[in-house]
Amino acid sequence: MSQTAVRNDSSASTVAADEEAELTEIQGLLDQHTSYLRFSSRLERGFRHHVQHRAIDLLNHGWWVLILFYVGLGLATWLQVRVYSDPALLAANERIWLWVYLAEGVAVALLLLLPRLPALDDLYSVYTGTIAFIALSSIIIATSAFPDPYLNQHASYVVIFVITIIYGIGGLRVLPAVAICGAAILLCWGVIRAFDLWFSFGHFSQYVLLANVVGVLLCYLLEHRDRVMYLQSRLLHLEKGKLDAFSRELTRLSREDVLTGLANRRHFNETFQQEWDRARREHRPVALIFIDVDHFKPFNDTHGHLEGDRALAEVGRALKGVLRRPGDLAARFGGEEFVLLLPNTPLPGAVEVAQQVQEALDALHIPHRASTVSDHVTASLGVAAVLPDNGLRSAQLIARADEAVYAAKAAGRNCIMQVDEQGRLGDEPLRRG
Repeated sequence: MSQTAVRNDSSASTVAADEEAELTEIQGLLDQHTSYLRFSSRLERGFRHHVQHRAIDLLNHGWWVLILFYVGLGLATWLQVRVYSDPALLAANERIWLWVYLAEGVAVALLLLLPRLPALDDLYSVYTGTIAFIALSSIIIATSAFPDPYLNQHASYVVIFVITIIYGIGGLRVLPAVAICGAAILLCWGVIRAFDLWFSFGHFSQYVLLANVVGVLLCYLLEHRDRVMYLQSRLLHLEKGKLDAFSRELTRLSREDVLTGLANRRHFNETFQQEWDRARREHRPVALIFIDVDHFKPFNDTHGHLEGDRALAEVGRALKGVLRRPGDLAARFGGEEFVLLLPNTPLPGAVEVAQQVQEALDALHIPHRASTVSDHVTASLGVAAVLPDNGLRSAQLIARADEAVYAAKAAGRNCIMQVDEQGRLGDEPLRRG
């Protein structure tokens, strides 16, 4: 086995072991039924990636909802300022409304633009957290900045709404959301005190602190649901992967000879018919080489069936090594008989491949004490090639190659016999040396 094959097998084994470990971990977490699911670092990274990309997809596809919400909320609050402001305070109220509306507009614009930049996907939590901090700070400060007491009270409802959005649909996890809202509250409280803006502790605690408590609970429930759904989706994905791998293995086993690793008779028959039909459509030749290991029954009787199996396996590897093109196929036809399918190959090219098979078998030099033709394992080869037409059937090519291999055995074995495109058997066998 080549070093590349060994590395591929090792890599596949590592991946399978990792997936099995993840499957066991997920099943254990789902069986816990705890109020908080603590993930391993690998699962946590996958969960964050999943939640972030879901939120990014939501923003990229639902941008029009955010714009409608922004415009609708702007119209509603503008009418509220115009209708309910004290006439003496109307100009000041309008300035503050415009200031906060523009600040929120910048936040909305960034929230729509940044998710469309794939290079920033890994920074989703950073920029959404910053945007949420700006939006929440602006609206809390504006609530206290209105000189009109009526607007102080009614603007607080918008704060509650914004806090709920940040916790509920912002795609942020509980702890980052708590940190963002907590930092915004501290900053706003400092600004309010520094500029001596309107402030009522009872009112502030209701529309800011209580809204945050409700928001944290909402965020926790949503995150817990998302974690359970993520585990379930990963479980389905891993189980599907195992089923797919099992299906591929069954397909491989149904098409492969277990002993030699070559195609089995069924696979050869299917592929041969496909190649025959393609050759007929494209008017290209197709060739077969039948290979019969010489004196194999005496080999088993002398060396034992275990050594016979080893010899067949080595012959199979040698045949596979001779073929160079992706479309060529080596198959075990039955017992000690093998066949090579060579699409788009005329008779001279097939004979050349047959000679390479002889060289490969000689290079193996598998000892054969019961052979009458050589001191090592050899084979008799029959070669046939045709250009398919409407008057020729695929079975006839098989019959010609079979006829040629029997002629090679009758000619003393360890040689090549060929049948030309007119179905005529060659006069002399081809031998090495």
